[in-house]
Amino acid sequence: MAIRFRRTVRIFPFTWLNINKGGISFSFGVPGLKFTRGKQKSFSLGIPGTGLFYRRILKKKKNF
Repeated sequence: MAIRFRRTVRIFPFTWLNINKGGISFSFGVPGLKFTRGKQKSFSLGIPGTGLFYRRILKKKKNF
């Protein structure tokens, strides 16, 4: 089992600063729908108050 650290600070309405051992990221959204920008871009959709959520990491398009 891994131990994780995360600290979230609300900086504006619907905007959060997230700090964890991997770095700093920003989250924007409303309860249940959120976009996070950090080292990886991600999108999450959840049911508030249940702890259930779906998270998708948005990958960059590769140019050949």
